[in-house]
Amino acid sequence: LLFLSLHQAATFAMVKRKRQPRDVMALLGDLASSATFIRRSAIIELVEKGAPEASGPLKSLLHDREAAIRACAAWALGELKVDDAAGALVQSLKDMDVDVRRAAVLSLVALARPESMEGLQSASVDSDRWVAEGARRGLARLQKLPLRRRRTPRPGTPLA
Repeated sequence: LLFLSLHQAATFAMVKRKRQPRDVMALLGDLASSATFIRRSAIIELVEKGAPEASGPLKSLLHDREAAIRACAAWALGELKVDDAAGALVQSLKDMDVDVRRAAVLSLVALARPESMEGLQSASVDSDRWVAEGARRGLARLQKLPLRRRRTPRPGTPLA
């Protein structure tokens, strides 16, 4: 429900501003806007574009003053499958806002990383029923799947 409303808000913002889809660099610039709806729209568009270069700015948005932005950034990191985001998402499980914790649980399950398991274990006793249940179901699902390991290039292999 949270993500549907985020997508609807982004769609509304796009229609209202009557703009063409923007390039990734412009969207990354929008992440610094003071307007919450512009930042949220930029996050959603970056996910739609599958922009891996957004991972650093998205991780920094996990510390934004607006809970809606923190939740949206947590969701985006999972959607983009940012390998090194698990640690930051585990920290987001301690956020005071329940929507941030919910988005972090979903993203940790999506990442399927070893670091996800310990975070989900701690979230399985969260005060919010949805967070706790999502963490328990995610743990059960991840225990059946092979966990994704970070790919490291072999020596002498060019980085792509």
